[in-house]
Order: sequence, then structure tokens, then C-alpha cells
Amino acid sequence: MPAPTTTLLIEGSFTELADEFAQYIDALRKEGSLQSEIAPLLEPLRQQEQSEGEADLKQRDEVLKKLVASATALSAAPEKEITSSYNLLVHLVHQSSDADVFLPRICTYLAKPITTSPQFGASLAISILSTIFNTLSATDSSRYHVLLAIVAVIRQSGSGLAFEALKPQLSSQLPTWLASWELDSDDTRKLHIAIAEASTAAGDEELAQSHVIQALQTIDAADVSKPESRELAVRALATALRRPTVFDFAPLTATDAVQALRSSDSTLFELLEIFTADTLDAYETFVSATPLSSISGGVLADSADALQTKMRLLTLTSLAASTPSRSLPYASIASALRVPASDVEMWVIDTIRAGLVEGKLSQLKSEFLVHRATYRVFGEKQWSEVQGRLMVWRRSLENVLTVIRSERERFVREGIQSAVDQEAAKGDKNRNGDRRRNQPTREVEVSAE
Repeated sequence: MPAPTTTLLIEGSFTELADEFAQYIDALRKEGSLQSEIAPLLEPLRQQEQSEGEADLKQRDEVLKKLVASATALSAAPEKEITSSYNLLVHLVHQSSDADVFLPRICTYLAKPITTSPQFGASLAISILSTIFNTLSATDSSRYHVLLAIVAVIRQSGSGLAFEALKPQLSSQLPTWLASWELDSDDTRKLHIAIAEASTAAGDEELAQSHVIQALQTIDAADVSKPESRELAVRALATALRRPTVFDFAPLTATDAVQALRSSDSTLFELLEIFTADTLDAYETFVSATPLSSISGGVLADSADALQTKMRLLTLTSLAASTPSRSLPYASIASALRVPASDVEMWVIDTIRAGLVEGKLSQLKSEFLVHRATYRVFGEKQWSEVQGRLMVWRRSLENVLTVIRSERERFVREGIQSAVDQEAAKGDKNRNGDRRRNQPTREVEVSAE
């Protein structure tokens, strides 16, 4: 995985190492002679090295073109030799006039399966690509091609461990990398889509959805009518509707590409609006008039059950959010969801698991006591509901404060009265003591007869 910048340490001059690599390729291919093909190109470079003169970088590039073009043979190299062979090639490429010319092609080779190592090929490729990535400076745009290849290998291999190792880098470093590489919109979108596909393959739907939205955000308003933009928007929207974990559609509707579907794919956009703010009744009315198979080329044709399930969860969420008493009878839930009363608790539990509501089921009272509910949309109506609940809360607090104030005043009065009584008792005691001390002393004579 990408890590702090590293350096490859390989001994030998450019001509020696290039000749060595050519010999190795010839041994792998067992046909042709790369070594003899580059020999005329290496001779002037060898003379420059011997005279310690300045290397002719254009001449090096001519040699590297042939070496890199022949490097496809490395996919058939013995497993134990693949890493060292690629390290040698990368070392040679870094001595060219512009490594960016050659590195993307090398990344393309590594993104393909390594035939001689079906079991460990993906790990070897990721390791080599990580080494290439880390030999480049943080601002080098060639890192983009390397990262794209790493993501492609992870997606193809389905390696969960490799994906989990990459995720922290994506969350903490990717924004910085994209800013420093100064990519255009097309390349940025390509990377986000690749990451989304790898995330889907690894089962991380939340990360996949995040990068799909970021890919849509790279589409300028002037380009939303292009076929590729529409295709991405349709695919992203259909995927979001199908996925059982996606309930917030606001980030999608905020993109220009999805907004453009209002005119190009009006029925799909209408369905999005139903999932954004409407209920099961509206969904079933829509589906009865517009079969899913007729929407945007049938992208949702096989998703009827998933869509209906999600719509029931969202309907229950809206019902819980709009209930003023915070108490939902089972009968009301069953009616809104069009399910038997015996299934109500199952649907409530599923909605709680989805993180849309929180509350407590009461089988004795046949009701669901709502503690928290997610607002699917938040507009003027919702602000009014919040204002009403805040007023109720305020009145409750005022009543509590009144009781506390009354009790405090009673406590103070009782305290003052108690202090007065204690002072009075103390005064009576002192007066009684003074009277005893002020009584005259009687002298008594005692005589013994």
C-alpha cells in the first residue's frame, strides 16, 4: 500500500542494467533478440559513461521505449523473479528524461493477471505498484496511474485485506493527492469510479456510494447532456435506489448530472422524488402506471422487491417523524405499510436496524413508542414541527422551573421559620438560666446539739 516515499538502491550503470534486462527478456521470450536490438543504442551511451560525460537523455528514452514495450513478457516470469525484474525496470525508467511517459504503460502491465502466479499474483502486483508509487514524489502526477492500477488489481482479485489496507489512505490522503496532481475532470472521475467499483466488489457499499457521488460532482453543467454523463447518472441513481443501505438521496439530487435526468429520464427522476419524500401509496400508484421495466432502459426491471422493501422502511420513517404523540399504534403502521398486523414488529425492527428510527415496541399496548425518527426531507413543514415540539418542551421546562421555584421558596420559608424558632427557644433557655442565677442566696445555720 502507498506509504512514505522510498528509494530503490540498484548498483550498475544505465547501459549495464539495460543490457542485463534485455538479456533477461530474451531468456523469457525465447525468441527475437532485444539485446542485439538495443546494442547500437547503448554504444554511444556507454562511451558517455566511460568519459564521464553528460548522458544523452533522448538516447536513453529510445532504449527505454524498447525495454518497456517488451516488458509484457514479465507476466510469464517465475514468481520469485517478478518483483526484482520490475524493480530493475522502474530504476531504469527513473533515469529517463520523463518517467511519466513510461510508468503508465508499466502500470497497465501490472494491472493484468500474472499468469505464473495465480495465487499470489495480485499480492506481487500490489507490492510492485506500491514500490513504484512510493519512489515518486508526492506531487508527481504519475502517482495517479499507479493508484489506478492498484485499485484495478484489488478489484479484480477481490482481496479484502488489500482493500482494507488501502481504505485509510483513501480517506486521509486522497483529497490531498488529487489536489497536488492537478488532474482534469475526466481523470478524477475515472479514479472515483474505479474506487467505487472496487468498494462494491469488497462489499463496502457506503464507500462506493460516496465515490460515485464524487464522480458525479466532477461533471460540469455544460457536459451533463453528454451520453457518458447521462449513463453515469442513470447508473448511479439506479444503484442508489436498489441498495438497501442508501436512504439519503440529497447528495445525488444536488449534482447537475442527476438534475439533468429531469428532462432526459423523467420517469426515473420522478421515482427518485418519490423515494426522497413520498410514501408507499405514491410509489404503488406510480408503478401501476409506469412499469419498472420501462424506466431508462429497464435499469430497475429486476429490483421490484428491493424497491418495495425500501419504500416501506421510508414510509415507516416518515410516519414516525410526523406523529405528534410519538406513539404509533400497530394498526396505523400495518395500514401505511400494507402488511398484516402480525408483521408490524418485524418491519419496525428492520427500520431500527437501518438507523432510520429509534424507539420501543409495546406488545401489551400494541404500539411503537418513537424516541427518534429521521426526517427524509427538511423544509418549512418540518421546521414548523420542530417549532411546535420546542414550544411543548419549553412549556414543560417552565412547569418544572415553577415547581422548583415553589419548592425552593417553601424550603427557604421553612428554613427561616426554623431559625426563628431556634433563636426563640435559645432565648427562653437563656432567660430561665438568668432567673436561676439571680435568685438570693439563703444562709442556713446547722447546729449540733
